[in-house]
Formats: sequence, structure tokens, C-alpha cells
Amino acid sequence: MHVVWYTAMSMDGRIADTKQSLDFLETIGPSDDTRGDFQAFLATIDAVVVGATTLRWLLRRGHGWPHDDLPTWLIAHDPGLVSDVGSTRAPFRRMEGSVGAVFQEIAAGGHERVWLCGGGAVAGQALESDRIDEVVVTVAPTALGAGPALFDADNIRDRRFRLVECRSLGGDAARLRWLRDRRT
Repeated sequence: MHVVWYTAMSMDGRIADTKQSLDFLETIGPSDDTRGDFQAFLATIDAVVVGATTLRWLLRRGHGWPHDDLPTWLIAHDPGLVSDVGSTRAPFRRMEGSVGAVFQEIAAGGHERVWLCGGGAVAGQALESDRIDEVVVTVAPTALGAGPALFDADNIRDRRFRLVECRSLGGDAARLRWLRDRRT
């Protein structure tokens, strides 16, 4: 199973501001490349992992769960979030506890390419468990100063990644892509 943390961040490594706003994403600028890249990426995914904060942001903004055609695992302590999502075309499961157990269940289900949709705390736990194989991030041309980090956790051991892509995207933004380097 291959897990991809596909997201966007500010120049200073924040995936949201201190109020959990993603308004900084508007600084990326319009680009057919960004939309096309994302659609091409989604076509390769067969399961999704999302955290409660990310899902709440989507629901507050009126987006609902836009990927309801993909089996989804919500990592949350709040059982009410599942009912807030409503019905989905693919299974939508809520789990709490070990992120490692979530990925074990996904792998046992035969899923091959999993999108870690958000947020930083879930990504930090996944990195601690050494379950992230690829990081694809669009870096917005702005600094936020504070807010959740790309990997928002305290106990992450060094994890080495190899840069495989670096290009301009959406005007003043940059697309970076790393693969996990598991060489000893």
C-alpha cells in the first residue's frame, strides 16, 4: 500500500492559520495545471484518510464530503461527524486510536494507493508510524507565522525523503514532490 500526503502549505510550512482558515490558498492563483494535476491525482487513489479538523472545515464551508465515491476513513473522536456527512456512495468509517491500525485496516481491504487528505496532526501521526510513502505539496507564496504544521507532531523521528519534482505552479506557487527514502 502506498500512502500519499497531498496538500498545500504556506512558505513557512503551515497548512492553515491559527483560526483553521485555508484562505491563504487563494494566493496560489488560478491555474489549469493545479486543477488538472489534482484530477489526475484523484484518478490514482482508491481510498482516503481524513482528520476531523479537515472534515469540519469542509462541512462549515458547505462542501460536504466531496470524495464520497472513495472509501474513506475518518480519524475522529466525535461520532457525530459521520452523521454530519450524511450518505456517501462508498463506505465512510470513523475510527479513533492508533493511526497505524487505520492503515492496517485499509491495507487488509486491498487498497493500493491511499490519499492522506488532512490534516497536520494526522499526517504527523502517520509519519511517526512511518506510513507515508510520498508527499506532494503545493507551496503558496505567503507566510502565516503560526498554525498547524505540515507534520504537526512532537515525537517524529528523522524520516528521509528524496525530492523527485520541483516546479512552478499557479503563478507564484511551487509544487514539490518527495518519495520516502527507506534506504538504511
